[in-house]
Amino acid sequence: MSLAVAGVLTGNPDEGPWAVTVPTAVVMTSALAWRRRASVAAVCVGVLAMVTQTLLAEPAGSLWAFATMLVLTYSVAAERDEGLAAVGGAVMLAGQFLTERVEGGVDYVFIAIVFGGAWLVGRAVRHWRSRAAHAEDHRHELALLAVAEERVRVARELHDVVAHALSIIAVQADAAEAALLRDPGRAADPLRAIRASAREALDDMRHMLALLRSDEDEPLAPVRSLPDLFALVESTRAAGLVIDAHLPGEAELGRDAVDPAVGTTCYRLVQEALTNALRYAAGPVRLDVVLAPRVLRVCVVNHLPAEPSATSGTGRGLIGLAERVRNAGGSFSAGTEGTQFVLRAELPCRVGAGVRS
Repeated sequence: MSLAVAGVLTGNPDEGPWAVTVPTAVVMTSALAWRRRASVAAVCVGVLAMVTQTLLAEPAGSLWAFATMLVLTYSVAAERDEGLAAVGGAVMLAGQFLTERVEGGVDYVFIAIVFGGAWLVGRAVRHWRSRAAHAEDHRHELALLAVAEERVRVARELHDVVAHALSIIAVQADAAEAALLRDPGRAADPLRAIRASAREALDDMRHMLALLRSDEDEPLAPVRSLPDLFALVESTRAAGLVIDAHLPGEAELGRDAVDPAVGTTCYRLVQEALTNALRYAAGPVRLDVVLAPRVLRVCVVNHLPAEPSATSGTGRGLIGLAERVRNAGGSFSAGTEGTQFVLRAELPCRVGAGVRS
């Protein structure tokens, strides 16, 4: 504002009496203060002041006036939605054309190019801001989704580890209590099984907690895999469950036989199935793990109890298993077939390879 008023007072260029030019300079430059909050109104005020000076004296032809109108044109395009931006741009062009006509000039094309260009630059900047804001929101949503997925994975791992260990501990604790009442010497085996299950669960949980506390961004590494199936079957048998297990040989189930993620998924499948059978099944359980050239097949069959258990589960374990298998690119089914509960799964030996029967 000071530069505009100083330029008018020096009379360079001479645009008419101060009574007209000084108020025009003050109003036009003051409109810049509203260019963000009320850009359309600022354009209208600036154009009105410019046209008024043109009609009462000489057109505002100084550099400050030209720069002020360019800034107002850019601002209305950058700060407002398309409709209001178009209105502001149209008002500015109409004012410039009217001034040019009163002055008797012919530079309409130049005016359209310069002020139209300023308007287009403003629209481009607004579009860029919108895309940047959308990208930031999208990144925030992706971060929240990643956190949610990680929580689900951790909850799934904790469920698999804790549910199996606590099931064995509960069964063995009952056996130990019964032994203590009848033959205290026979309580040693259940107590050893309780200790082994508790230590195994603690080791798995320490492994997961170490990964969660790590500063490095790394996924949950496999804690258990195919070779651990033998120990799993034996520990579950020791808990009192009769298992007819058919597993590939230990050499065939080496840790390099399948993708580590697939091996962990298979282990958790068998673990959850045996845990459920230990808690709810009636009679022996048949376990089949078949390692084909490209597919790992798992089938667990147990007899249903004569009467439904009063402590039936929530089904979250099976839901977690289905999610695990889908994430590995396999297929999963679990349900009642006559008097049996059958769990089946097919997993690709390599993640991303797909399942082929």
